[in-house]
Amino acid sequence: MKKFFLFRRSDPLGPIKRFSENGKDISILGIPADQIAFITAGRGQVNLTFNNAGVYEDNELFVGDSIEKTNVSIACEAGTEINLIERIMSFVSRETTKSVLKFDVLSDTSPFENVITSSVTDIQSKIKSQPTERVTQKISSGDVGARFANIIGEINFGARDNKPFVDYNHQSMHPVDNTDIVATAAAHWRNAGTGGAAFNITTGVGSDAVTTQTEATAAAVGLGQICAQFGVNSRLTVPDVTIKDDYTMYFVIGDPGAGSSGDGFGLLFGDVAGETLGFSTLSNPDVFTMRHDGLDGDPFKVKTSTRTNGTESYQFPDRSSSTTVGERQFCYVFIIRRDKEFNMYLYNHEGELVAFVPALTALSKTKTIIEKEIKSKSAEKTKGLYDKTLEKISIKEISKVTTGTPGRTDGNLLIQQLGTAGNDAVNGFTGTLGRFGVIKRDIGDASCSQLAQDLYELYKPSI
Repeated sequence: MKKFFLFRRSDPLGPIKRFSENGKDISILGIPADQIAFITAGRGQVNLTFNNAGVYEDNELFVGDSIEKTNVSIACEAGTEINLIERIMSFVSRETTKSVLKFDVLSDTSPFENVITSSVTDIQSKIKSQPTERVTQKISSGDVGARFANIIGEINFGARDNKPFVDYNHQSMHPVDNTDIVATAAAHWRNAGTGGAAFNITTGVGSDAVTTQTEATAAAVGLGQICAQFGVNSRLTVPDVTIKDDYTMYFVIGDPGAGSSGDGFGLLFGDVAGETLGFSTLSNPDVFTMRHDGLDGDPFKVKTSTRTNGTESYQFPDRSSSTTVGERQFCYVFIIRRDKEFNMYLYNHEGELVAFVPALTALSKTKTIIEKEIKSKSAEKTKGLYDKTLEKISIKEISKVTTGTPGRTDGNLLIQQLGTAGNDAVNGFTGTLGRFGVIKRDIGDASCSQLAQDLYELYKPSI
């Protein structure tokens, strides 16, 4: 009898996914048990590696590159790793009527009592599509001639189509001597993206101009690279960046505070009219909020501290009162993604999906359903009992979505400012910004997750 493993981290979000570079975005995976190549273990974790379970049949790779075999990690109670491996081997090798071993995070069930399936992080299914450099274990940067073609500001974006249109990074800020970025000063933030010099930032506006921070100053405010410090009522003027449909946005924030205030990071980006705005609310932590150009309804607001729709719980900023590097989070990386169907996603520095917002567009319709139950007894008795009947009356109110409908996810992304949206001086961003970029396409779950982790490794403060 053919036997299989079935893994479920969550209900599927968005379109079908056939590969995952880091194991965080395959919702459901079924795989033949007889394809196991070997099984290894770490403390509290068992990893199954499979033969002949990749996306591609043929590969043309550069010298020193390989595509890693498909592998799945399962969390278990520490100290029971060898027991779990033995029981998996027994299932694969012996005759049994049971043909499927199911590990299900959504229902918190597994075939073995020592397996842990309480969180999406307890199962990771890696199906690789990108080649890896065997020595460094990093995504391959290509042959000698094209080695740096997809690298901007020390980040490998993996493909030409994934390169950002605008990218303001630690290498493109000049001069870096605690100088204000204002219209009359020499300091500026060049665009390293494909949009070119037309999108350079040369103007800072506000009662406190945005200041370029040296590496030493940046280290004191939460980042391992040079950055820009935003004060109260300060902002940067950005040449209009307009994206119509799907996109990927990323940014790196430094927070030197103790986190005990319980505030969010505030409005980091927006347009002059205040229609485009995001990504956080100053008065509430753990909230992802956003609205796009041409809309005037309330922006959507989603809590990241709950596990819903297959997301992982994440609190920001760190509430710890410690100010020691390594004891609290100083560097924050966020990736905002909008797919072709206008669903919205937020990833944190670990590459985990921490918020999902289903699409609400001009083509959607909002529904209000009212149900009323009427209980009645029949006139006839059956065995001394009265029969009960329920009559349900459903009233569906269908409303057309307008520009004022709250929670919409469509509209153009229009970036004209960094530090606030419109003239909102109260809820603006007042932290440090190490990097900000926008890619004119949805690069997908796997690439977003990898990008988040790569940015964190580059910008986190050193111990």
